[in-house]
Amino acid sequence: MPSRTDEKRAEKRAEIVSTLAGHVLEAGLGDIGLRKLARVAGTSDRMLLYYFANKEELVAEVLREIAIGLEQSLDPFVGSDPLPPAQVLEIMWSTLKGSAFESHLRLWLDLSSRAARSDALLADIVADVRDGWIAWISSLIDAPPSRKETIAALMMAAVDGQLVLYPTELARGDAAIRELVSLLSRD
Repeated sequence: MPSRTDEKRAEKRAEIVSTLAGHVLEAGLGDIGLRKLARVAGTSDRMLLYYFANKEELVAEVLREIAIGLEQSLDPFVGSDPLPPAQVLEIMWSTLKGSAFESHLRLWLDLSSRAARSDALLADIVADVRDGWIAWISSLIDAPPSRKETIAALMMAAVDGQLVLYPTELARGDAAIRELVSLLSRD
């Protein structure tokens, strides 16, 4: 049974992560130095290191919180019953390209590009987020179990590809998504 001190520490960690998640969504990854993060969290860098083993753990927790928050924000749009992959893709695309998710998409592109430039910490986080998203999408689609993960990865790649191609004009990706929806509908 956790002690009261452990509970308070866990509550403070969650509060810090929540505060910093909002900051990172708004400001991006440009300045994620420990002192800046401490200032945003309303504490000192030494206190951050009391709550988290190191900066890497803190950043990882913040980015995981953002990813989980995005999934939870999308859940109401897709419901709880598995749907055909084409329908899930249509819902995901139409929802994600809306302005409400702009900061999430910008952050994902930034994370992915930094990971591609051999930032080991961010590469691990991107892999965790990617795997979590593929698992989440797999749970949403009505497909044979042996194909769910592959179809989910294809859907994620299609959405990510449109983000890379048209980062400031996502509507230009509509035709490619419609074509994939058509292909998935034939399956």
